[in-house]
Amino acid sequence: MDDIALNRPVKKRSRIGLFAPITIVVLLALGWTGYWFYVAHDVEKRISIHQALLVAQGYQATVDRQKVSGYPFRMYVDFDNITVIAPTGKGFAAKELKAEANAYALDKWVLAAPQGVTLYRGRVNGVDYGKAEVTGRSLRASVSGLFSPIYNVAIEGTGITMTPSDATRPFAFTTADKFDAYLRPTPDAADSADFLVRVSGAHGQPKSLIGDFSPEKPMSLHVEGTLNHYSAFNGGPRAWAAAGGTATAVKSQVTAGDLNLLLNSDSLTSNTAGNLTGKAHIEMTGTFNPIDVLGALRLISPENMTLAKPLLNLTLATQGTQKFDIDFHDGGAYIGPLKVSDAPVLP
Repeated sequence: MDDIALNRPVKKRSRIGLFAPITIVVLLALGWTGYWFYVAHDVEKRISIHQALLVAQGYQATVDRQKVSGYPFRMYVDFDNITVIAPTGKGFAAKELKAEANAYALDKWVLAAPQGVTLYRGRVNGVDYGKAEVTGRSLRASVSGLFSPIYNVAIEGTGITMTPSDATRPFAFTTADKFDAYLRPTPDAADSADFLVRVSGAHGQPKSLIGDFSPEKPMSLHVEGTLNHYSAFNGGPRAWAAAGGTATAVKSQVTAGDLNLLLNSDSLTSNTAGNLTGKAHIEMTGTFNPIDVLGALRLISPENMTLAKPLLNLTLATQGTQKFDIDFHDGGAYIGPLKVSDAPVLP
């Protein structure tokens, strides 16, 4: 019996266990490859659909070439000579625009413009302000929350230079050490967005906002607030205002040398003509002439300077802390009963 048992053939072990992990890896790789190419095609399709929608709304939206790459884990979209200009004449163009996202998280994209961008400044009171070439050491932006009603948007630039096409209409500043702007949904408030804009180390040419305000020293700016009825912005600032949109809790700080200017407003909006409406409280400290400051900030128009200057010199101090209100109503800006300029017009 023992001899019979010893002569039985040995049963070979199954090698299925050796090939199973390899098979699973291959299947996963094939599945992921199919997913990546499906998503890449969908990204291209969505870009084309969005471009068509912009054109249908009266935009100029063109691109010479777009290329999707990044397999296996990234999604890169490279645009050559992209242009997006709104019916108002405002928009941008870039010779090269790069966008990237994780292939498994397409609700957040990071964009970069290595060769700078061209800003189309649009028309103000029927006058075309031309373009401004924007270059810098770094020009980047990010957009996230694309599946939410209000996106998270961040724009950042360092070593910024602004060159206007029309030297007689300079941009607000010529150079800046850093620029950043943010927009994000307001927590616990539907259809509302918080915004923040910061500029540091800015210089400007004569006749520009910063050039007149601070011709010798760099200026820094900080503006923040909340925009309600945000969805109405799809129709532009005037449609937003007509829908009851207001900017609330607006805070702004401007510094240049020892001059520090604070502006606060509980609520700002515009009338049907687009003129800014609301009240702003201003506080200035440092060495300054308040009339010159208000003029540089375009809060006193040149044609009203002759009338306003002697009257305001009687009420505004030239040293210490100066506090006063500016009321925007009926298309004008008023300090007390005195109209010092037309109210700014929203585009």
